[in-house]
Amino acid sequence: MTCTSANVTAFFYDSFSGTIADISLNSEGYLEEIKQRIGCGLFDVVRIDDHHDIFLDDNGLADGLHTIAHLKNFANPLAGNLVIVGRNESGDIAEPRMTVEEIAAQITVYRPVMGLELTTLEGPDLIGFGLSGFNIRMEKSEPVIVIDGEF
Repeated sequence: MTCTSANVTAFFYDSFSGTIADISLNSEGYLEEIKQRIGCGLFDVVRIDDHHDIFLDDNGLADGLHTIAHLKNFANPLAGNLVIVGRNESGDIAEPRMTVEEIAAQITVYRPVMGLELTTLEGPDLIGFGLSGFNIRMEKSEPVIVIDGEF
């Protein structure tokens, strides 16, 4: 469906919180809005299918990472915030053909979680725990869908 209004629906994935929600983009100046949303000056575009693209930070994998997103049927990891837009047959930005739920189902979020290794400390005047190390595990999930939320 081609958008005839000045605004189109898109989806914003916030990598820090692991959430995704509908947003509105101006169909004329959407590239500047996307740069602001993903927080970068240079971006890459990943094609999901013939009708949907993902915009992401060109240097996202080089920055410090707190999550990685994996898109089904796409080999490379995606880092940082993402903006997903619809495209019409002419290649112009348009209303997405998928819902936010369908997009979220295609994304797996990998988040490192740090656990503590503790040692029991005992002495004449001391009972407690001391830090002896860390272990890191990866948790995976789908993005959490935010309804009527504002990013």
